[in-house]
Amino acid sequence: MKKQNKITLAVCGGAFAANLILFAIKLYVGLSSNSISIYSDAVNNLFDSLAGLVTFICIACIVKSASKSDTVIRKAEQLFSFIMSIVVVLVGFYFAYSSLERLMYPTPVWYLTKFLVLISLTAAVKLLMFFIFRRVSKKADSPVIRVMAFDSLLDFFITCATILTLTLSQYVNFALDALFGILISIIIIVSAVKMMISGAAALINFVSTEKRLSIENIINNCSGVDKCTDISYIVHGDTTTAYAKISFKNELSEKQLQNITQALSLECKEKEKIELNIIR
Repeated sequence: MKKQNKITLAVCGGAFAANLILFAIKLYVGLSSNSISIYSDAVNNLFDSLAGLVTFICIACIVKSASKSDTVIRKAEQLFSFIMSIVVVLVGFYFAYSSLERLMYPTPVWYLTKFLVLISLTAAVKLLMFFIFRRVSKKADSPVIRVMAFDSLLDFFITCATILTLTLSQYVNFALDALFGILISIIIIVSAVKMMISGAAALINFVSTEKRLSIENIINNCSGVDKCTDISYIVHGDTTTAYAKISFKNELSEKQLQNITQALSLECKEKEKIELNIIR
């Protein structure tokens, strides 16, 4: 098992445990204080926990099952990160529905200092998780961990909003809790939809027509190239790799071929940030 896959599995396992604990704490506070925003935040952590568990199990099975290529594992990660983004969107809609219902039929929110301390601690944990996930994602280049980092930061701001509503609820005679819930749900949905679109593009190896044409022009305009018969692309994380079947002119020496190959790779990387692999 590659070190990168081990890191991804360890992070997914840790995320499952941490989010499960945060879910239990927020559920207790949400039900005890009658706060819809805290309760919805707890449900969000439950979904995060289940997503981490499912991702851990699926990636572990893929890695364990014979000699799967790194590309297959990367695509599996992209699939799970895409599914996780869908889950976040659904949580956002659930959050919006619950908040709208509470806005129409307001109920009192009970404030205790104990509740405020517990929720503040969960916010601190989420912020810590964001920094950990962001650092690990740079080392492992894992789309799943990047989604977890983004979701942790989003959860941190959501929890900060719930802290604010819980504090102000004792002074304001208005369904502030529900209003903040609707605002937060909109932020969740918009952010998650963007993340879902990005994940879908990576999953299907989407590369824009402009970039494809640019790569083709770079190759075909090279003086030593006879013809390019096929170019395929693989997107993994922030890296896009192009695999081009190229035939070169017969009179070229091995040294000239090497220089042309290096020049093509360098130009593709500088102009379009695409790694070029040449298949002869």
